[in-house]
Amino acid sequence: MTGALTLRRVPLMNIRAHPVRAAILFFFAFALAACVFGGLVTVDGMRSELSLSERRLGADLVVYPTSCLNQVDKKRLLMIGTPVACDQARSTLSRMDDNEDIAAVSYQLYIADTRPDGTPLWIVGYDPATDFVISPWMREGEDAAPPTGSVAVGAAVEDADGQVTLFGRQWPVGAHLLETGSELDNAVVVSMDTLTQVIAASVESGVGTYASVQPNQDYSAALVKVDDSRDVQSVTEWINLYVRKVTAVRSDEALVTTASDIRAHRSLTLGVLGFAWLVLLVALVVAQFALMNERQHEVYVWRTLGASRATIARVVAIESLILHAVGACVGVLVAAAALPLAHDAFALAALAAPGRSLPLAAVTVVALVAFGVAGTRLALARVYRSVSGQKLAPI
Repeated sequence: MTGALTLRRVPLMNIRAHPVRAAILFFFAFALAACVFGGLVTVDGMRSELSLSERRLGADLVVYPTSCLNQVDKKRLLMIGTPVACDQARSTLSRMDDNEDIAAVSYQLYIADTRPDGTPLWIVGYDPATDFVISPWMREGEDAAPPTGSVAVGAAVEDADGQVTLFGRQWPVGAHLLETGSELDNAVVVSMDTLTQVIAASVESGVGTYASVQPNQDYSAALVKVDDSRDVQSVTEWINLYVRKVTAVRSDEALVTTASDIRAHRSLTLGVLGFAWLVLLVALVVAQFALMNERQHEVYVWRTLGASRATIARVVAIESLILHAVGACVGVLVAAAALPLAHDAFALAALAAPGRSLPLAAVTVVALVAFGVAGTRLALARVYRSVSGQKLAPI
C-alpha cells in the first residue's frame, strides 16, 4: 500500500523537483489554451456577426407587380424592400413554387398614412414567420417581432410616449429598427395581422383607399432568397420569363461584391487563427521533445531500478496531464477575463452565453490535455529508443 501511495505521488514530486521544466510546459499549455479558447469565442462571435451582416444585405432578388415597377427608383432599390403604392394577389406568383432554386419567399405589403406636414408615412406589412430581411434590423434582436396590435418603428420615426398615430388611432410601439439608410427609416413595420387592423382603422377614419386590400392574400413585393448565390441571375431571368404580370429585380453588383467580401474576411480570419494555433502547437511539441530528451538519464535510472516501461509511461503521462490540465484551465480563465477588453459585442455575447462558451471551454481543455499527453508519450518513446542498450554516465 505504501509503495502504491508513493508511486502515485511521484508525478507531483517530479513537478516540484523540476520547477523550470514544469513552468515551461505550463506556459505553453496556458498560452495555447488562451489562444485557442479566445480564438474559438472570437470566431463564434464573428460567425454570428458576419452571418447577421450577410442577412442584412437582404434578399437576392425582389419581385414586384409589373404595374408597380415604374414607381421604383432603381438607383435607390434595396433588397430589404422599397415601398410602392400598389398591390397584387399573391396567387399570381404560384408558378414560383416550381423553381427548386428558390429557397425562401417573404411577402411585404405597403400602405401609407399622411403626416401632418403632408408627407407619406409608409406602413410596411410583413410576415414574421417567413421574414428574413426585416428581422436582422430589429434593435431588440431578430426574434423581437412586434406583437399583434403593436408596431415597430424606423430609426427616424418619433414614438412619443411609446406610441405612434396611424389613421387617427394610437398604436403601441413594440420594437425598433436600426438605421438602414433606406425608406424603412421613415416607416412603421407591422405584422400582416396588425396590418388588417390598421386598414380597418383607415376605413373608420374615412380613408377608403385600402378597403379592398387583403394583407394575407395580397402583396406589394416578394423578397426571394436563392439556394446558391451563383444562380441569382438565372432565377431572375426564369421569373421574368415564366411568371406573368411581375418583374424580378436582382441585387446589384455592389451588394454581390459586399457579400463576397464578407465571406473572404471570414476565411482570412479563420486562416490567421489557424496559423497561430499551428505555430503554438509546433512550439509545444518541440518543447516536449526537448524537455523529454533531458530526461534520458532519469528514464535510464528508472529502468535500472526495475521499473517497467508501463510504469514509467504512467508516471510521465500523469505528470503531463496535471501540467497541461492546469495550464489549459488557467489559460481559458485568463482568456475569458481578457476578452471583454476587446469590446467585441458579438464575442462578448458568445462568452456570456453558457450554452456557447462552456462547450468551447471544455473542447479547449480536453483537446489540449489529450494532445499534450499524446505528445509526451511520443517523446518518451523516442527517449526509450535512445537509452536502449546504452549505459549513461552517472550524474
